[in-house]
Amino acid sequence: MLQPFEEFRMIYISRLRDLKKRWLVSQSYDRAYDPFAGEQKIDLLLTDYDVLGGANIHDKYAAILDLEKPVHQKKLEELLSGNSGYRIFWAVVTSAKALQERINRQYSDNMRRYIAKYTHWRIGSDRKITPAVDVTFGELFVTLKYGGQSLRIKFDDLEKI
Repeated sequence: MLQPFEEFRMIYISRLRDLKKRWLVSQSYDRAYDPFAGEQKIDLLLTDYDVLGGANIHDKYAAILDLEKPVHQKKLEELLSGNSGYRIFWAVVTSAKALQERINRQYSDNMRRYIAKYTHWRIGSDRKITPAVDVTFGELFVTLKYGGQSLRIKFDDLEKI
């Protein structure tokens, strides 16, 4: 399972505040699960917002942290401590281009199977499929384009086919 996001570090708190990204939404995160890891921690994913409205659109079970509230910042610092029982990830990728290339390389067969199963597109085997990757509400999406049409797919669905 592809885990594309950065591990969240304490230094990011001040950077987010400097960028006026006041709100973080915390949600469960399954992509980082490693069945072979010795110590199992609960994985959480943080998505940052500069307006509360965007943060409120998330799943009803997601928690909103306000970096301007000391109690929320303290809770985040507790979650980030080495003995917390949590691993925290941030819905940010180091390089969108590298992620796009990796998906194109490792999941090109999945993309072709998805297209064959769910569209009427007839793409020759000599044609290369190049995905565009984006993150919305902590979910990874892939957009495929062909002949003036586009298809936006949750990466989870593409990965499973």
